[in-house]
Amino acid sequence: MPFANHTPYDYFPRRLHTREIGNPYLAIHQFFDWENLPEWRNQLDKWLQAALKSGFQLSRDELVELFVRYEFIEYLVEGLSLIQRLMDSTYMPDQKLYRRMCNNSDILLPDEINTAHGYFNNNHNPKKFERDEYYPFHLDAEEKKYPHGVIRDFFNHQNLPQYRDALYWWYIVAIDFTNADDSRGSSYVYNLHKYLTKVIEAAHLIHIRSASEMKVGI
Repeated sequence: MPFANHTPYDYFPRRLHTREIGNPYLAIHQFFDWENLPEWRNQLDKWLQAALKSGFQLSRDELVELFVRYEFIEYLVEGLSLIQRLMDSTYMPDQKLYRRMCNNSDILLPDEINTAHGYFNNNHNPKKFERDEYYPFHLDAEEKKYPHGVIRDFFNHQNLPQYRDALYWWYIVAIDFTNADDSRGSSYVYNLHKYLTKVIEAAHLIHIRSASEMKVGI
């Protein structure tokens, strides 16, 4: 449900497991194991369309997909909020983990494409795409070089409880017969879509640049 007055409890992750709380980069890797980057962008675009058009009706399957992906995106946002804490931490193990994830800044496309394994709603058969569709189209040169900065900008815009509230609102507007202009406005949802698209692309850069680190375990 939406949050009114945020409490310290609201800043804690609710969807992450203990292992992911200990190493939130695992949440990024799990997110892209469910769906490939281009499909996440496609789903955000469909979600945006559903929120902007009055009377827009998703099919039964699309409603289930939207609910599951809404939960997955909240899961990612929780993981990213913990990564932001790592970035600001003075605790040596936190800094060591963060710095190990800030490598290979020249990599923009994955060596291997279509590596997602899927989940029950896509029958463990996620959609496949061409390599150039993985390009981070929405990031500028500096953001491509340092994707952690996109995470910082993301949480400078809104904090974790506010994003939970925004995602829940967006989900409700998308599944009922109203549109964004009936409540927070179309500019609000466009802005939310923009920030999520950018941070998901940034997370994907971290994902492909740290793949070798994750294989050996952290």
